Formats: sequence, C-alpha cells, structure tokens
Amino acid sequence: MRSSGLGVRKFVSATQERAFRLDYARRFSGQRRLAISIFTALWIVFSIHDFGRLDQLDPAHLHHHELIFLRIAGTIGMAVPVLLWTPRALDERWAVRLLSVWTISCWFAILRMVQIYPGDLAWREAYPILTFSLFMIFMAFRLRAATAAWLIGSCIVGYLVMLYFKPTGQSVDVRLAMVIGHATVVPMMYIVGVLVSMPLERAARREFVYRRNLRAAKARVESTSRAINEQNKRMQELIKEKERFFSSAYHDIQQPLAAINLFIRSARTRIRDGHAVERDLDVIEETASDILGMFKDIQDYSELGSYVARLTPVNAHELLTEVFEQYRETARVRGIDFRLATRRAPVTFIETDRSLFKRAVSNLVSNAIKNTSSGGVVLGWVRLDGRLRIDVRDTGTGIAPAHREAIFTEYYQINNPGRDRSKGLGLGLSIVHRVTRILPGHGLSFASVEGRGSRFSLYATVSASVPADVSNDQRRDILAPDLTGTFMLLCDDEPIVLEGLRRLFSSAGALVHAAESMAGFEAILADDSRIPDLIVTDIRLRDGVTGKDVAERIRRHFAWAGVVPVAFITGELLSNRVLRDFPEPFVLLRKSSAPKDLLADISGFVAARRKLNPALAKDL
Repeated sequence: MRSSGLGVRKFVSATQERAFRLDYARRFSGQRRLAISIFTALWIVFSIHDFGRLDQLDPAHLHHHELIFLRIAGTIGMAVPVLLWTPRALDERWAVRLLSVWTISCWFAILRMVQIYPGDLAWREAYPILTFSLFMIFMAFRLRAATAAWLIGSCIVGYLVMLYFKPTGQSVDVRLAMVIGHATVVPMMYIVGVLVSMPLERAARREFVYRRNLRAAKARVESTSRAINEQNKRMQELIKEKERFFSSAYHDIQQPLAAINLFIRSARTRIRDGHAVERDLDVIEETASDILGMFKDIQDYSELGSYVARLTPVNAHELLTEVFEQYRETARVRGIDFRLATRRAPVTFIETDRSLFKRAVSNLVSNAIKNTSSGGVVLGWVRLDGRLRIDVRDTGTGIAPAHREAIFTEYYQINNPGRDRSKGLGLGLSIVHRVTRILPGHGLSFASVEGRGSRFSLYATVSASVPADVSNDQRRDILAPDLTGTFMLLCDDEPIVLEGLRRLFSSAGALVHAAESMAGFEAILADDSRIPDLIVTDIRLRDGVTGKDVAERIRRHFAWAGVVPVAFITGELLSNRVLRDFPEPFVLLRKSSAPKDLLADISGFVAARRKLNPALAKDL
C-alpha cells in the first residue's frame, strides 16, 4: 500500500486490494446496517410527529400534501437499503450502492423540506437534520475516502444549488448573498469529514496488512507445529522400530555367537580325542557367514543415505549371469531349482549404476531363495519398448494382502517369529526399494499369490550407447582372484584381524608385510628395497592415528615412484565422503564382507591398477 499524508492509495497488488475491500465490507457491515436502521427509525418518528402537527402549521406557507409525500418517499427510499442489507452486503460494491441509495434518498428529501419550509422554520427544524445526517454519514457509515468524496460531494453541490434557488422572487445579488451566508457550515463539515475519512481508511488498511501478516504468521506457526508434531510422531515410531530392531538384532547375533562358542569347544574336544572336526568347522564357518551377512545388510542400508549414483551402460545379461553364479550354490544346498531364463534376443545394455543395481537384483534373488522351501526360483528379463524388466519369480509362500504395504519397511519380516537368522534382518526389500528411488528412471513392482509364490520386477531404461567390451583377462581377474607377486603393506590395530587378513591375502599369492601401527613399517621405509604395490589399512587406529595418516606417510616416502594405491578396510558405518579429500587411487571396503568377496574386491582393484599401469604388470 502507498499513501501520502493527505491521501489514500490502493494496494499495488490488485488481488490484495480486492481482499482489503472484502475485509473492509465485512468488518463494518454490522455498524453500517445499524446506522441506517437507527436513522431510518428516527426519520419515521419525526415523520409521525410532523403528521400530528399539520393542523398547527400555516397552510398558506406550507404545502401539507407535499410534506407528506416527502416524508413517505424518504421513508421508502431509506427503508429499501435496510431491507436489502443481506449477506450480499459483505461485498463492498453492493454495500456502497445501498449506502448511496440511502444517502441520496435522505439528503434530497431534507433539501426539499428546507425549500418548502417557511423562513425560520426551515433553518430551525430542517437544517439541523441536514447537518446531523451529514455527521451520521461521515462517522457511522465508514465510507472509504474516495467514496465519501464523490458521494457526499454530489450532495453538497445539490445543497448549494438548492440555496441559490430557495429565496424565489429576489434579485441575483440577494440570492448569492444568501448562498454565501448559509453555505459555510455544511461545506466545511464536508471538507473536515473527507479529511477525517482519509486517516481512518489508512488505519484500516494498515490494520488489514497487520492482521493478514498475523494470520500468515499464525498459519506458518501452525504449519510448523504440525510438521514438528508429525516429525515427533515419526521419531517416536522410529524409536519404537529401532528398539524392536535392536532387540531382534541382539537375539539374532547372540544365537550364532553362542553356536560358534559351542562348536569351537566341540572341535577342541574332538581334536583332543583324535576325531575329525570338519563338520564342526563347517558349522562355525556357516554361522560366522550369517553374522557377516547381517552386518553387511546394515552397512548397505546405511550407505544408501549418502550414495551418489554413477550411471553407465551395463550389460544386463552379464550382470544377471554374475548374480546367478553367485547364488547357484546357495540354492542347490537348500534344494531349490534356481534357473536363469536365457533369451536369444540381442544383448541389452541398460543405463544404471552397476554395483547398486546388482545389489538390488541380488537382494531380490536372495529373498526369493530364503522364502522358498520347495520348487524353484527363476531369474529372467524382458524388453518393453525403451525399458528392460528384470523378473525374479519364486514358488515360495507368497505374500498375504495384510503384509503387502509393509514388506518394504525396514526390519519387517513375514513368517519369522522365531527370528531365523538365515532369513537376515529384514532389510533386503527395503534396500531394493531405496535403490530404485536413488537411480533415475528405475522402478519396482511385485505381484504375489499367497501360498503359490511371488514375482518381483525391477525396471531400468535401455541405454542408447554400448561400452567397449570387457576383455577375457579382466573377466578372469574378476572371477578368479589372483594377487600373485603383489607386495602389500597391511595395517590393522587388532592383532587377530591383522593375522586373519594376512593369511587371506597370502593365500592368494600376495607378499604381505603386516604391522599394527606406522612404527612397524619404519624398517621397510628405511630399506627402500621394494616399492609397495598396495597399501591396505584400517581407517581408525589406536592413539588417534588414522589409516589416512599411515597411507599419506608411506605415499610421501615413495612419492618419487608415483602414487601408491590404497585400500581402506573399515568395520564402521562410514561413507566415501570421509575420504573425499584423499587423493586417488583408493577404494573403501568393509570388514563385514565375506572373505572371498573381500579377496575378490582387492584382486579386482589390483587388476585395474595393472591395466592402467602396464609397467607395474611387467615388473610383477
């Protein structure tokens, strides 16, 4: 709103101006109706009074019939707006029209009475009514300044014209003197009234803005309050869900740990008695693998919160073949017929993040195998125009309608009241759901018949480009981990883990120098006999030292020979962002990974470095 000291201007926004007028009409609707009702009632009372004293007035100077007509006409003209003051009067335009009809009816009826009343009677009885009505209009009707100016201005002009023609039979000079003499008070009241209406309207406009801002602020506060309440509700639900999860996870982890202790004791007893312990070791290995699988699910789910997808063309058939090979033995052990539905159609490439999409497919296959007690699981794909649909079908227990809304919720499991650890923690499908939300152009659907099985489908966009083919040597490196001739510096502050990793990498042909801290590598650095091909270190070490510190120290020492690759291994829920300032090349791996997967990741990382640096491969 723009306003000056002596004027009122509309709001710049037409929408805001319309809102103000609507608000203005609603605020003063009751006051306006009460004002016109009271003054109309007074008019009627005085009209009755005039009718009662007609015989006392001199008929020679007053036309009785015309006075009666004026009183009746004025009553009708002023009563019409009172009767038509319906909810429609909440519109400012309609309200102004009704007030205009009332004002004109009243004003010109009084002006005519001033004309027809004889001499002093006009100024003694009609004139006070005129000034009172003017005061009433300005103060009680709460007209906006512009409306008051033109409406009452028209009435004042009519008043001045009436004064000019009232003293009939007199000269022009005398009539002019009469107008000047009687025309002072009413126009002055008009000017004062208009000047008063301006600050009143400005105050109303300011109040409108304040109230509107207050309502907006209250709405924001209420909205924020609702959001906070909803957030608190979600937090409470999350806390309850986490409590349930930790209770279940505690049970699930305690059970296999207890089994491991029991079978270790059994193995020691059997060794002392000279019996074979292969069966005990198999159980221990399987149970430890279950624990690692549980923690891997937790890590996978945690990593998705900060994962940045990298879309590249991926060979869909090759990816599905890898997943098939990964779970074929697991299905065979469970007595499940696991098949890969091959097609004669050309190889299809999809635009996706390979590792993330493979994780989603693997989770679906793993879930299908876990929930199928007899029959089989089929992994296949079908092309639908510009999309590829990956299907995982099983003949398992199926999903009842009551569970279909919750199966993608974290830690939710169906038909596992005993918390069978072989079925995981209930994060598999929730990970798949999050993956499809992270990857652009991907989707997820499922159909299930209780007691007959389910079909889960992943959708990905077919890639318009085809990458260069992967060499056979690289495929062998991926499928058959080989670290022969690799000189590796290994650092971990847990002696047991350090020795386990040393044995794992040595079994693949690596030459490993292991140490619990940087001090254990000082002899290597002093000798300079051989440059390490790879640094493998835990991120968090003792005494505030980190794996980054160890890697940077070794890299600086051998800086003359190039940048030494680093493989960070951690058991914490960390994302790649903790290493965003660390120079490439490096890779972040998880201690919870199965030994064969960890070995394959290290071998693949080394193989990739050899490919980028042929001289290194030749030296090896």
